[in-house]
Amino acid sequence: MKLICGSHNHELANTLVGHPYAGRFTYSEKSMLMDMTDNVVKSKNILLTMKDYNEKNVTTIKQVYNARYLYRKSEWGDKTEMQQLMILLEQDMYVHWSNF
Repeated sequence: MKLICGSHNHELANTLVGHPYAGRFTYSEKSMLMDMTDNVVKSKNILLTMKDYNEKNVTTIKQVYNARYLYRKSEWGDKTEMQQLMILLEQDMYVHWSNF
């Protein structure tokens, strides 16, 4: 057994890819993500754009998915996913209610 650190028992990582601290979004990246999400841009294209914007960006696709989900969920307010779905279906007239 090799003790490296009193609180951690693993080697240091070579890169910070996937690390939550290194992959977090800056304010400008968050606003870019929100704008691109509103314009229905695919997650992989958002990630590629962010990597073009900042070459040192180590954000993963999973972090983009999570950020987009949190952004959409914040727009819903207190509604559940099913309630939000029903609202969108009614707005776009996919659902028709009738009384027989």
